[in-house]
Amino acid sequence: MLKFKKLKDTDYKLIKSFAQRSFFQSSFYCPASILMWNDCLNSYNFCTFKDALLIMELDEKYKDKKRLLMPFSEKPFSPEELAEILKASDTTSFYYCPEHYFEKDISSAKSLFNIYIQEGATDYLYTAEDLSQLKGAKYSKKRNLISQFEKNYLENGLVETLILNRINVADILELSKEWKDAKEAEELMDIMECEFKAIEKALKNWDELELFGISIYIDKKISGFAVGSFLNNEVADLNFEKARKDIKGLYQFLDREFAKSLPPEYTIVNKETDMGKEGLAKAKSSYHPIKKPKSYILELK
Repeated sequence: MLKFKKLKDTDYKLIKSFAQRSFFQSSFYCPASILMWNDCLNSYNFCTFKDALLIMELDEKYKDKKRLLMPFSEKPFSPEELAEILKASDTTSFYYCPEHYFEKDISSAKSLFNIYIQEGATDYLYTAEDLSQLKGAKYSKKRNLISQFEKNYLENGLVETLILNRINVADILELSKEWKDAKEAEELMDIMECEFKAIEKALKNWDELELFGISIYIDKKISGFAVGSFLNNEVADLNFEKARKDIKGLYQFLDREFAKSLPPEYTIVNKETDMGKEGLAKAKSSYHPIKKPKSYILELK
């Protein structure tokens, strides 16, 4: 039987070392994100197995509900190996299985697992170049909104863009609290409360989690921010993005400037999932993702 132990904030380097060798592009495998959201809606345990990292997700409300993330490994495990891992972990399911995982061996997987699409777990991937340049007719509305914002605020000297670091990052809590307390956030209150805690943890462990991002000030008041982190050697995960809704074009300006600020090694941006929310899906789709990979649940038969 595999023995799991509690995942701690100090385990970032461990997770990243395995993530650097893995092939995942899904936001559910973002090392910093796993640690920032740990101990809220879910908590995480881990163990190592055959040169792979296994992470177990436990439901904070229902402790008996547990599932594994797919193994962080250089090569995919076979369906037979995955079945053995579940048995040795005393659990029955893998969550967040990338849709390409069994492209060459789907028949074997179906003989061992019930396979379901995981609702609300579709990621949105974009090229950093598309987001930073917004070229072509398909982005004309985005460019027009940015132009209006620049005319109303930037040209009047009211806008300041800062690269986030440990010293200036604390201001983003102010805007996060406004967002959490907004009336439209009520239907997502559990998630918003956890997100606020995740952002607090990000500020506390900014350098250790190798986070990066920008903040936008308008007339010396913080009005938007975007925070990203390592997902793999070419993909950046956009962990958090907030902007005042009453300022036209601010969100589009923030989104473009964040993409421009990315370290050069990141050619792809994952804007994470739409959580099954129609409004989020529409907003993310409006930026024309190059890929919308689905996730699957593998349930042992």
